[in-house]
Amino acid sequence: MTSPADGRQRWLTLLGRRWVLIVLLVVVWWVLATLLRGIHTLSLSTATDTWFTALLRELTAVIRGNRTESPVFIYLFNPIRVGIEGFIDSIRAVISVPAPGNLIPLMGWLGTLAVIALIVYATSNLRTAALCTALLLGCLVLGMWTYTLDTLAMTLGAVALSLAIGLPLGVWAGLSDRVMAALRPGLDLAQILPTLVYLAPLALVFLIGVASATIATMVYSIPICIRITAHAIRSLRASPLEAATAMGSTRWQLLTKVQLPMARRTIILGINQTTLAALSFVVIAALIGAPGLGKPVVEALIIRDVGDGIVAGIAVVLLAIMLDRATTAAVVHTDEVLDMTEHQRRLRRIGLVVAGLATIAAIIASRYLMWAAVVPERLDIGEQVGRIAGTVVTWITTNLGFATTGLNEFITVTVLNPVEGILANAPWYLTVIMISVLAAIIGGRTAGLVAVCLLTAIVVIGLWNDTMITLAQVLLATVVVMVVGVVLGVLAGRSTRVERALKPLLDAGQTLPAFVYLVPVLALFGPTRFASIVCGVFYAAPVVVRVVADGVRGVPAEMVEAATSAGSTRTQIITKVQLPASRRSLMLGANQGLIFVLAVVVIGGFVGAGGLGYLVIVGQSKPELAGKGLAAGLAIVLLGIVLDRIAQSGGRSRPTGQDRWAPGH
Repeated sequence: MTSPADGRQRWLTLLGRRWVLIVLLVVVWWVLATLLRGIHTLSLSTATDTWFTALLRELTAVIRGNRTESPVFIYLFNPIRVGIEGFIDSIRAVISVPAPGNLIPLMGWLGTLAVIALIVYATSNLRTAALCTALLLGCLVLGMWTYTLDTLAMTLGAVALSLAIGLPLGVWAGLSDRVMAALRPGLDLAQILPTLVYLAPLALVFLIGVASATIATMVYSIPICIRITAHAIRSLRASPLEAATAMGSTRWQLLTKVQLPMARRTIILGINQTTLAALSFVVIAALIGAPGLGKPVVEALIIRDVGDGIVAGIAVVLLAIMLDRATTAAVVHTDEVLDMTEHQRRLRRIGLVVAGLATIAAIIASRYLMWAAVVPERLDIGEQVGRIAGTVVTWITTNLGFATTGLNEFITVTVLNPVEGILANAPWYLTVIMISVLAAIIGGRTAGLVAVCLLTAIVVIGLWNDTMITLAQVLLATVVVMVVGVVLGVLAGRSTRVERALKPLLDAGQTLPAFVYLVPVLALFGPTRFASIVCGVFYAAPVVVRVVADGVRGVPAEMVEAATSAGSTRTQIITKVQLPASRRSLMLGANQGLIFVLAVVVIGGFVGAGGLGYLVIVGQSKPELAGKGLAAGLAIVLLGIVLDRIAQSGGRSRPTGQDRWAPGH
């Protein structure tokens, strides 16, 4: 017979489990939010300023008015802007922008294509060069050649500047714990900042155009370069370093003769990731005047021209794949060179000489032959592709509109509106308290304290209601991402066949800039909050799938074999062994999913998602709302830090067997 003391102990044990506390908190939260609905929601119209947004609006006016008089601008910001614009424009003058009075740039399309093919061949192999040439020809026949080369010039220029800063800092951080500790807060902040946040303040300081777009791209790309380079230096085997030191090598000799050559493969991988990050941002930077493929994408989104938007999106995809394959092949080539025989080296040198001569001939032809200088109109099929794409989308929306509209309305009415009602339509103080308590349950006292401080700061800023609208979309998209990510991640982690089947889709998903998803999603679901959520799911799911799959593969085989020997079914092995053992990977996936979803949901303000993203975008186009746009960017940063802190703290908490909430933990 169970004594009352035993019953109380069981209840205390049950209440000590975090998931029970979370469920109870959500139930209490929902009841109170329903009872107090519409009270103290702090909602404001777009045109209404708060004291903080009015202060920022006045500050932007002062900055604009003193741009030509302030010494800071005259001797610092303006020279930086002019220097970067000159650097990027010099690249564009070679491949995409004709000099004044000329019909073509320094090289016509054939010469440019040949030079790119030669560079790829010299850094990888003939097969990759042929693939990259075919992908660029795809951009050419789509009628996007000049846009593509503008994007390529912007990307290459931003990558060159990013590497000039990121590689030395990465090496330094890899050699020094003190430097890494000093850089880490900035690197962490850069990781969680949605890309849209950079644009407004940089455009304010450096004006709309090439310079601000390039600097924004660098801010996004440099942290990636630093992290991977530092990791490459820190992960080297100790024995070669000890041997070189024992032989009397100086610190400089150790770095240049041992560490950098050994880390070369990982550093090239860092260049790959930096390049893809730069391309992703260059497309988005069209919002602040960056030339290239982002421009037709933005124009298509504004007028909802699905055909032209899809054509530009395809060109972005082709360019992204080209850059990814070229830089990835360069990583592999670093190993292949070491294994070449003398005969293979001789053949490669001959091949490079022949390719170089052919490239020179192509450059000369592109200077003196019209067909090689200017893309012939008969090769342009972009209009036909756009017309076909528009017809297909029209057919889908006409004949399958019941499915897309039905799904949109079902999710919006049954899930999104109730979640938004709890977050945005309840008293602000209730939401602050509940989110802070939830953060404390998941991540401990520090996470709860961070949440209450930063959420209160959002209230002070005056954009609380818009922030909660954005948070509702982020949470819903993250739940969907985690469901998809866990299911596919477990399948990929348990089966190499599934992993190989998913790999092309995951590669494409991680390569494509987030902006590209907006065009087809907008066409299918219209300018709605649901469209923004769908974009977030597509963008974040590949990352979560990979993280979860890696965690499942990392579970020791002995644990799985022991469970199998004990008679566990496949479902029991997954739920009782592999998922609990890969718990840290699941939390890391949730963390990355939240950050990636937040980035795209904010961009979704461009397609009718409302919330903070809309304020950022409208603040860039209307000077009277510039203060609100900057304040919205700050609110996004604060919200991102709260979400990141909760997810990271949860990932560092105790294992499942000790699943108790210890306030001091």
